[in-house]
Amino acid sequence: MKYKNMKWLGEFPEPEKLISEMKGNLPAAPLNVNSHIHTPYSFSAFHSIEEAVRLADAEQVRILGINDFYVTDGFAGFIEACGRRKIFPLLNVELIGIDKEDQRRGLRVNDPKNPGRTYISGKGLKYPVGLPDVLAKKLSDVLTESHNQVSGMIDLLNEWLAGRRIDIRLSMEEILEHHALKLVRERHIAKALRIEVEKRAKTEVQFYKLLENIYGGRPSDKQIGDIAGIEEELRSRLLKAGSPAFVAEDDGAFLSLDEIIEIIRVAGGIPTYPMLLDGTGGAITEFESDMEGLIQRLRDRQITSVEFIPLRNKFDILKAYTEFFYDNGFSVTFGTEHNTSAMLPLKVTCKGGVPLDESLSRIAFNGAAVIAAHQYLVAMRGIDYEPVSRTEMEALGKAVIGYYFKIAR
Repeated sequence: MKYKNMKWLGEFPEPEKLISEMKGNLPAAPLNVNSHIHTPYSFSAFHSIEEAVRLADAEQVRILGINDFYVTDGFAGFIEACGRRKIFPLLNVELIGIDKEDQRRGLRVNDPKNPGRTYISGKGLKYPVGLPDVLAKKLSDVLTESHNQVSGMIDLLNEWLAGRRIDIRLSMEEILEHHALKLVRERHIAKALRIEVEKRAKTEVQFYKLLENIYGGRPSDKQIGDIAGIEEELRSRLLKAGSPAFVAEDDGAFLSLDEIIEIIRVAGGIPTYPMLLDGTGGAITEFESDMEGLIQRLRDRQITSVEFIPLRNKFDILKAYTEFFYDNGFSVTFGTEHNTSAMLPLKVTCKGGVPLDESLSRIAFNGAAVIAAHQYLVAMRGIDYEPVSRTEMEALGKAVIGYYFKIAR
């Protein structure tokens, strides 16, 4: 069965009939869920959406969520690929905003190095996504400003390489043609440069000698096979603040949090706060350190959904925050992100490969069910559907997922 658009959700039975029909036919245990992966439409470990879905299927991940930065261009192909593999698709997006007051106060939110900068996901967007012209233009302007910054970095990087007498030149056009689908980010520059270094270095000695020259005489700290590590080192030494090709981001590259939440809601999504916690190996940010205060801050912003990337969190910290937020009425989802070149497992685990326990697996499944129910109700009723309780959304979402698998056989 092929799913070329989201009409298939709108053509499902009405909620009462759906729940009745699926009663007794739902999974006895929580399904494996990964609600947050990036694809080549932003930056990803995967070469294609099809590869991501195929690998998820191989690991028995039965619910999968696309979550690219700024763009939703991958939705159609993602729905198709998930349909072929009998994986339920969650349609999400990720945006980056600035809270000027938090920035002024030096308050770090979920970006450990940039006070005020805040990542927000939109979960369960309608498909196809349609925004009013004024909101679509705001997103378009952000992408333009982002690409202007990247272009400036490429120019400075080329000047730096020429000054070191290194015969590598990068261009925005070539990166778009060979390494990106729509959105070009800082990570694409590092990837393109790493590939050019590998092309020119015939031996390991030449590889490290070329890197040392690129770094202005500093040796590399990475192993030659550590692709993601080398790309991160290139970013850190060449593209970050204080480095030769750094270009500061213009304020026009960021929306306000109010604008982001408005865009997500109009696009039919659920505003969701991505939790960093101990994700950078350091202390939890000021915004996240007090769980009680954090819940109130998020409620003040009308956000009642959070997500985690457990592979960067210690098990005990993840469990404490997850259960606290769930017990206080929030929906909670987990993902792996895959926003670097490192090809990690798609089955969600905590830092160090520690598996989720029964409680965390159940909460993650419930969170995915809420998104599934939301997608279904938006398809059936529109974005202004009559809200119901989280418990009812979880039950409805499980029925939606169960029915999807039933008709996909």
